[in-house]
Amino acid sequence: MSTGPLLLGLDIGTQGVKGVIVQTDGLVIARASLERGPAHPHPGWAEMDAELDWWGAALQVLRELVSTAGDDIINLKAVGICALVPCLCPLDYNGRPLRPAILYSDNRALKELAWVNEQAGLSLNAEAVVPKLVWIQRNEPQIFEKTGAVASCQGYVVYRLTDQLFMDYDCAAIMGSVFDPVTKSWRAEILERLGLPLEMWPELSPATGIAGKITLQAAALTGLPQGIPVIAGTGDTYPTIVGCGAVEIGDAMVSYGTTGLLTIANQPLVESSGGPHFSASDGGAAVTWGANVLSAGRLISWYVEQFASNEQIVADRLGQSVFHLLEKECSLIPAGSQGLIVLPHWLGRRTPTPDANLRGSILGLTPSHTSAHLYRAIMEAFAFNVRQSFNNFRPSIKRLVATAGGARSKVWRQIVSDVLNMTLSYHPESSGSLGIAFLAGYAVGLVTEFTDIKYAWLQSPQEVVPIPENVRVYDALFPSYCEFDEALVKPYANLGSG
Repeated sequence: MSTGPLLLGLDIGTQGVKGVIVQTDGLVIARASLERGPAHPHPGWAEMDAELDWWGAALQVLRELVSTAGDDIINLKAVGICALVPCLCPLDYNGRPLRPAILYSDNRALKELAWVNEQAGLSLNAEAVVPKLVWIQRNEPQIFEKTGAVASCQGYVVYRLTDQLFMDYDCAAIMGSVFDPVTKSWRAEILERLGLPLEMWPELSPATGIAGKITLQAAALTGLPQGIPVIAGTGDTYPTIVGCGAVEIGDAMVSYGTTGLLTIANQPLVESSGGPHFSASDGGAAVTWGANVLSAGRLISWYVEQFASNEQIVADRLGQSVFHLLEKECSLIPAGSQGLIVLPHWLGRRTPTPDANLRGSILGLTPSHTSAHLYRAIMEAFAFNVRQSFNNFRPSIKRLVATAGGARSKVWRQIVSDVLNMTLSYHPESSGSLGIAFLAGYAVGLVTEFTDIKYAWLQSPQEVVPIPENVRVYDALFPSYCEFDEALVKPYANLGSG
């Protein structure tokens, strides 16, 4: 097959890596993926090996994409990388990782979090990187002394491709209030107050800035053509928003990823293509955060690992996905899971109010409940957690778009539509990897209008309409979810994080 100019997008997530090669008209000519997940060496900890889990996994996916593209890879014009954020990967002065990277969902640094907030007058939550760097300084001083730079996930992979280390504005903005979005520079006075050297922090760049080009060594390892421009890239949220076409005012995205998200576009995204893009709730930036559910797709993976061994055996024999069988079982369970309620805080809660001490809960069990009830209740938990914030933004939402891996589930899409009582749009080609490929094309001038991805790349989305009977069930159950969520704050705080 002969193609025109090609764009490559790679999305390095918490549970897997996905990549696409796409034409500038949106036609995907190659796709590849690889599953793997984080390590949890202690309760509340979450880590990844940057060399194996980030760069090594990216290499495998890149090689598969190149193999599928064949001779057409010569038409590749730009590469974009997005990834899980925020995370902390300390590098030595030669650019080598010094220890496993600490992820956004890691809660080890709660004491340091309190100290940083008091010392610098901040109000960070447990997701922030800065308290985790302070934790390394206090608990692993030999690592801290050798640290020449701190890298984000996509920043490290871009570095391995180009030998250039950058951090984009969005990643910088969620490191922990050490980035000034007005001057687009690091806040030296806060870093000095916290005893964190300014020299550790990478050079800053727009997400669509050209970080460098594929080096000779990276070309030999990946099969990519030498000299192809690579953009600085960004975290996975903004490319996922772009990659599902939620690019105009009033477009909202609900992402069924490892972490679940709700975001709302306040302005046409083309107006802030380089970033920073996000605000907490004031609506001043291009995108507003609506909800952040740390354990969304992660809970589905947990369920499969712990409870779906029989379904996995049957699925293997039939040559089907285990999720196909679980979907069939779950579809037989009525809305509301017959009063079974799950609180999805396996890794703490981020919204509607942050609480790192909260844990997951399964409430209302009776002898009549089955594993299929639990599977459905986990899906409903995600929807309920999103709803806790959703109503605050409902008046400004004109269109709601579902995306990420979990959105492939028809049952889960219907649940979210019913719980939120809003029509949901879904296109099976939407993804963060598609979005970052689009942004790479935008950076080199091969695509110019963000609306192209909404109306041309992702034509004829599927529509999910709320079922009135289910809406009534969820309206009745939602207050109980909220009451349980509030009632368990104190006992979990007393239980502690150990």
